[in-house]
Amino acid sequence: RQRYTFGTAINVSATRGAGHLSHSALQDFARRYASTYSSADPYKHIVIDNLVPEALAHACMKELQAKHYLPSSSASGDSSFWKSRSTPMGAKRGRGGYPENTQAEVFGPSTVRLFDFFQSRRFVAFLETLTGIRNLTADSRMIGGGPFSIVKGGFLSLHTDFNKHQTCEKGISPIPTYGEPKPGCTVVTPGWRRLNLLMYLNEGWREEWGGSFELWETDPRYSFLQYSKKVLPELNRIAIFSVTDVSIHGHLDSVNHPHGEARKSLSFYYYTPTIDDEPLITPLLHESIYMPGHAA
Repeated sequence: RQRYTFGTAINVSATRGAGHLSHSALQDFARRYASTYSSADPYKHIVIDNLVPEALAHACMKELQAKHYLPSSSASGDSSFWKSRSTPMGAKRGRGGYPENTQAEVFGPSTVRLFDFFQSRRFVAFLETLTGIRNLTADSRMIGGGPFSIVKGGFLSLHTDFNKHQTCEKGISPIPTYGEPKPGCTVVTPGWRRLNLLMYLNEGWREEWGGSFELWETDPRYSFLQYSKKVLPELNRIAIFSVTDVSIHGHLDSVNHPHGEARKSLSFYYYTPTIDDEPLITPLLHESIYMPGHAA
């Protein structure tokens, strides 16, 4: 039986970045805060404000904001700009799958610049120094990632992310939990998922408007869940965390901006060819695992 404790979480204070994209500035920051990352609880993570120049983050926010009212649809194959999905596990809105989720140019030059930066070798080297994880690579297809614009009522239930993602031929469903790929299914991610980066783009966001990123503590058997930390999705705030079988997260407080503004973010994921250095990742692939009974 799973024990579930929804107490008062610590509201995370962000580390201040340099607001500069140079290799030297990034490496200086990574070396300075590597121990902060590795010692964080409930699992390895860091929250950074102003890692990128404020003007660039603000311009990207405006580019996403300009697309807020474009059509949205949940229908497969629909040509609407936004793709929405609503299930008991979450209500979210993004660009959909590949290649739409990689098309930064449909937003504008600032979004393109950020996409290029977060997928650059310079930034991957920063992540390796900060986290101690070697041989990282960015996912050029951004499976499950890209821009998100979560409208009123949007939420995401508690889960841990897929360690590899597979696509299957028509009529075949991927294995949702631990196992090997089925015949007719192909792994489409570049290795084992190791890091998530979430960049928030919401000016003046207040806690009562919902959408705070939540970090929860558990054990490998998922015998308990303990609300630990929360991160307000403020403009130019970045959360980076290690993806393992126990990195439970979500945002249970649904978005409720008084003027209908969306909760805007960019998501990028990073992979390694092996997991020899991480005992908290099962060697059998799985899709995202949602905690039973805890849909918002």
